[in-house]
Amino acid sequence: MKISDREKKFLLIGGFAVFAVLIYYAYSMYADYKKRTADFSDARLVMLEKQLKRISGKDDVEKNLEEIRKALEVKEKAVLQGDKPPVAAAELSRLLREAASAQGVNIALERTLNPSDFSYYIAVPVEIGFTATTEKLKGILYSLKISPFLLTVPEIKIRVTNVTKPVDIYTTLVVTGYIKRPSEMATEDAEKETGADKSKGKVKEKTEEKEI
Repeated sequence: MKISDREKKFLLIGGFAVFAVLIYYAYSMYADYKKRTADFSDARLVMLEKQLKRISGKDDVEKNLEEIRKALEVKEKAVLQGDKPPVAAAELSRLLREAASAQGVNIALERTLNPSDFSYYIAVPVEIGFTATTEKLKGILYSLKISPFLLTVPEIKIRVTNVTKPVDIYTTLVVTGYIKRPSEMATEDAEKETGADKSKGKVKEKTEEKEI
């Protein structure tokens, strides 16, 4: 069978069209594959950056926790000795007598006040009263300030003993020291909180049952 020139031309054009379509689809598939690969690479890069930030953030958190732990250890060295308020109060009274004695002052009044909760610590206040000059009072307060223990003075009262000759003054100081809260007290509080939460849960369940 003899193919005419016209048919040959038609076949050539058709073959070229088919080849062009194949090239177009091949290029489209390649472009789509390249785009998906780029998107996947970008997503992997973002994920890796997030992981790196998370790792670096974890290091910062651990560093901060270590710093807090060290600071807490330093502060806990400043609490009074003894795990009971009466023992700590006796220790605080001894420190106050030493501070007063160093200034040549005799303590006329001394009593232990009721302790109070202070977060994870217990505040142990001791009240003292004495007659001294302003310079000696200043010396006592300064010795309390530079004490290695954490001591605060929440209350101070001053009264002139002789109005005509105001040399000596009668001072009442309330000095507070701190001890670590005993573990059994923390356990009891935790049990109370747990019991309170359970009670709230039961009340809530009963309320819901009534509503139903």
